[in-house]
Amino acid sequence: MNDRGFTLVEVVGAIFIIGLLGAVTIPAMADHIEEAKMARCMANLRTLQADVWNWTPDGLVHPDAMTFWDAAYGGTKPGPFVYLVDGDANKGHGNDIDGIDEENPGNSQPDKEDIHFVIYCKHEHRWLADFVYITDGGEPHIVTGPENDPGYRKFEKWEFK
Repeated sequence: MNDRGFTLVEVVGAIFIIGLLGAVTIPAMADHIEEAKMARCMANLRTLQADVWNWTPDGLVHPDAMTFWDAAYGGTKPGPFVYLVDGDANKGHGNDIDGIDEENPGNSQPDKEDIHFVIYCKHEHRWLADFVYITDGGEPHIVTGPENDPGYRKFEKWEFK
């Protein structure tokens, strides 16, 4: 017989091989997609950090969140980012994000870093990170787990005060 075509065994075998290749490559691609999303988030944090410095007229007093978002982005936040300016708890603001007493530096803990502002994202980074943040002069940091959390998210309520 000279019939042309595929047998049922050949078709099932081809479908099995394609399914097996898909089962192996799709999770690997998902990892790369999540890593690319986090890299984009970190690049956006660097851009926001540069924008804050551009909108800091004297280099010392950083704009509050409302002023920054209005001046730099027309009043809308670019995605789920939070911008926090360090305030002094002695002045009653309650947003002393770095734990340094700017009014009385002698009362501060010596191992603390003086942070002027923090920007962090509220993206879903799945298994890669809880969130990503950047300070006024630093590199982006990836927070994985509560032991690495600097506690900046508790100050989000002060963003527009």
